[in-house]
Amino acid sequence: TNIPTINVVGSPFSPAQITIETAFFEASHKLTEHLLEQGYKNIGFIGAHMDNRLQRQQLNDWHKAMLSYYQNSDLVITMPGAASLQLGRYALNEILLRQPELDAVICSHEEIALGIMFECQRRLLKIPGNIAVACLDGSDSCDQTHPTLTSIRIDYKKMGTETGKLLIGLLNNNHDESEESRIVQFNYQIELRQST
Repeated sequence: TNIPTINVVGSPFSPAQITIETAFFEASHKLTEHLLEQGYKNIGFIGAHMDNRLQRQQLNDWHKAMLSYYQNSDLVITMPGAASLQLGRYALNEILLRQPELDAVICSHEEIALGIMFECQRRLLKIPGNIAVACLDGSDSCDQTHPTLTSIRIDYKKMGTETGKLLIGLLNNNHDESEESRIVQFNYQIELRQST
């Protein structure tokens, strides 16, 4: 068929003419590794949308980083539902009951991290003095929090623009149907801020 297909951060086994990838999994590992190298040991992971393959892979790479530094990788609270401020507040309470020495937490989403920051303020816990907070899906809002929030940043606008250009090229028949699938890699950036 002559219908162009684009696989955006999906399964690498799904055939498509264009596959858009970003190293979400590596980002989780690198951020966890950074915190471990800063001396944090009791690092929790709080995640939402865990029925999603990408989110599960982020958790797997957090586990790998924790285990490679011989640290406890049981400080996890996840749910299949949507990320929210409420989840962040609830999860921090739960994880502190299990590990009062929690000194850092990585969140799958910015909303969860913000909920944790609000709960820390309510409990008079200093960020990062008592608990460091970081997220794997940051936006411009991370620059506006107090303290500013460490995050993984992916330029979704650029990703969308470039994907749109590639799709227009496919629609204008500027492709050879016998041509192999094209993989376009978009990089992430770790933005270290005051929260860690």
